[in-house]
Amino acid sequence: MASKWLCRELLGATALTLTMAGAANADDMADLKAQVQAMSRRLAAMEAQNADLLRKSRSTHTTIAEKAAPRAVPPPAETPPSLRKDQNGNLLGFLNNPVMLYSDQNTSVHLYGLLEGTISAATNQNAMNQTAVGFQTAWFSGNRWGIDADHALDLGVPGLKLISKLESEFELPSGAFDTPGVIFNRDAWIGFYADDLGKLTFGRQNTLTRDFTQTWGDAYGTPNVTLKEGGYTNVNNFKQFIFYSADPGGTRSDSSIVWKKQFGEHWVVGAMYGFGFQGVGGSASDIGGGLPGNFLGGSSEAVSLAYNGLSIGPGKLSVNVNYDRGNPYSTVTNTSLVDQAVLVGGDYVVGIWKLNGGYVHYTGQQGINNSLGLRIDNSWTVSGSVLMAPRTELALGYVNMSGRNAALSLGGVTLNPFLADATLATATANGSKRTLFGSIMYHVDRQTDLYVAADYMKVGGGWVVGDAQGNGNVYGVSHPADSELEVATGVRFKF
Repeated sequence: MASKWLCRELLGATALTLTMAGAANADDMADLKAQVQAMSRRLAAMEAQNADLLRKSRSTHTTIAEKAAPRAVPPPAETPPSLRKDQNGNLLGFLNNPVMLYSDQNTSVHLYGLLEGTISAATNQNAMNQTAVGFQTAWFSGNRWGIDADHALDLGVPGLKLISKLESEFELPSGAFDTPGVIFNRDAWIGFYADDLGKLTFGRQNTLTRDFTQTWGDAYGTPNVTLKEGGYTNVNNFKQFIFYSADPGGTRSDSSIVWKKQFGEHWVVGAMYGFGFQGVGGSASDIGGGLPGNFLGGSSEAVSLAYNGLSIGPGKLSVNVNYDRGNPYSTVTNTSLVDQAVLVGGDYVVGIWKLNGGYVHYTGQQGINNSLGLRIDNSWTVSGSVLMAPRTELALGYVNMSGRNAALSLGGVTLNPFLADATLATATANGSKRTLFGSIMYHVDRQTDLYVAADYMKVGGGWVVGDAQGNGNVYGVSHPADSELEVATGVRFKF
């Protein structure tokens, strides 16, 4: 703008000068006109140069302003629907999530754990039938820590994700591994989940039957069968009932494939095949890849069906039926046997009350080529719990394990069902093991429990228990007493 004003003023002054010099001679006028024209050209050039500088200045200011202005951040990508649920299909919510270790658009990794300390007094703990007082392996739940990982997949199946679990158990009094030399002795598996597919997992995990019968196997199971692993108490005098839901390797199945799916609101179905725990296929011993030339040796199969929440009278009934087969194999005798169990039970929930009950019919071959004949168990249990106050829960139960022609270990102890050690047995006996148990638990909050618990076990006939809590130590000396009373107190914390 200043250059245009300067040009106008100079041209106006020049015109005035020409008018006043009208009387000058022609030569002077010609020179003056030439000078004015030259000045006009110079002013035009200056104006053009000034306009160019102004244009560049505006461009520079715009660039600086653009750099100074905050950039618009795109909204974060929406979490895939599959990562809004846990590995069992339950919606994640506040206080339901384990500790987050890692998360991005398609992957989440969580840490979780449980710590329980138990101090107890238990009678008849040695050859002189003396009482032991002190810490014991946790009464209710095994001490553990684990890692869950979920990864959303785009393979055309709605909500499909890859899932995995690594879970380790340790002993709180000592900090030692529950299974020496094994880190992830509870779970080590990978698999897939989608609502339409169900839950399909590969590796070491609970036996299928255990996850179904936990609703009625003792007083502490969930009302309904879900896709989640879990169930049964840890170390006490009635926990051996869980072995009716086992396979030749125990209550967790190595090298297994498990499928579970919920249909609608009520039905849950499951199927499992385990390759066993004694085969070849890797660098570790007992890797479970299958026995050469003996596909069934050490393997297991199971199918389960549950119906949850049938409205009957004032409450809801949930029932399940299970078939469990094991093929225990001895690498010492090269003998393969067949064990089978049919398990039927359920629970009925009315308000603050939960009543449970179930029956097991088990048959097992024993000795080399079934030289000891068939073991036949007809066992049952009843239990119940009531929420006496908003945070105080009372539980009572009774377990009756009864076996005919049950194999004894080399140490004279009655073997638990399904275990491969029956191939080495040389003697059998008839007998029973009965346990009455109860507990009072105070739920401080959703993560912390305080409890007092007790159980009284008594064996009859030729049934012989092994170590403390009657766990059936196969190679140990038989327990000298036919009964045991245990009283325990403890605290349990979950994160």
